[in-house]
Amino acid sequence: MSIYDVATSDQDLPDVEEPAWREVSDIGVAAARVEWAGAARELLLVAAKKYQSLVQLKDLAVGVQEQTGIRTKQLPKLWIGGTLAEVYAENLRRGEPMLPALCVNPDESVFEGYAAIVGAATGETPADPDAHASHERLAAYRHFEAGNLPSDGGSAMIPAKLGAARARARKAAIAERPIKACPKCNLQTPASGICDTCD
Repeated sequence: MSIYDVATSDQDLPDVEEPAWREVSDIGVAAARVEWAGAARELLLVAAKKYQSLVQLKDLAVGVQEQTGIRTKQLPKLWIGGTLAEVYAENLRRGEPMLPALCVNPDESVFEGYAAIVGAATGETPADPDAHASHERLAAYRHFEAGNLPSDGGSAMIPAKLGAARARARKAAIAERPIKACPKCNLQTPASGICDTCD
């Protein structure tokens, strides 16, 4: 029989087992969160061992459900924050950098709730969550001895996609600033407000 032959009804086909999924509604949110947090920690540790590696929020959400066999129909943004808060609490207990800083949105910004998790744990909410996360990521890469960490120890960096978006926003903001012109000659005046041509 060729691999291209169609199996007939009298031939036995191997049974393919579906994973035995458990629903959050059956085991409870708290129990699910504990198991998800353990799986999330393992996935984030893999990223922490490779310099400048990040984990997309959606990939983490899928990964923790697959690893634990616990699924939910809720959107990840509704439950992943609580899971990542558990991961951070474990990081604090172990004296480790914040592994959830490695988890990002598709635009490479930190996930919604990042600043709140930091604020709840430390008492200080970062003014710029993405800048805070960049320092936490670097600390994680160093702590977990990332394989391709530069010999100088690396540096805290905003991810490329987010950095480019921020640069575009700054340029747009500069372009929208009103231009002050001299009322006599209509040339742009310097920051002093005094026209070099007329005054």
